[in-house]
Amino acid sequence: MAIPPGGENQARAFYADLVGSVEIAKPPALAGRGGAWFQADAIEFHLGVEAEFRPARKAHPAFEWDDIEGLAERVHAAGFPVHWDDLIEGRRRFYTADPFGNRLEFSATD
Repeated sequence: MAIPPGGENQARAFYADLVGSVEIAKPPALAGRGGAWFQADAIEFHLGVEAEFRPARKAHPAFEWDDIEGLAERVHAAGFPVHWDDLIEGRRRFYTADPFGNRLEFSATD
């Protein structure tokens, strides 16, 4: 996913502090490019800097999350949108946006 130049601290505050993923070190050969890498369970996701950044408002990653209710409460309390969606029968999920406007989906683990 993309972030604007200088957005690394906002990304850390959202993805690590609020959501609860863990920041992992970028390989030294890539570290000078900026951005940040995170891990949640077995998934790594990489945020790269784009000089002419435009948020992904339709295409999005979907994360399975153990405590979806608790996450939704934290996200909402921090001032981010929480849009519950019941279009897929039997799947509890919501959409939000990161600090840059990128769309994210979180769905309850079965």
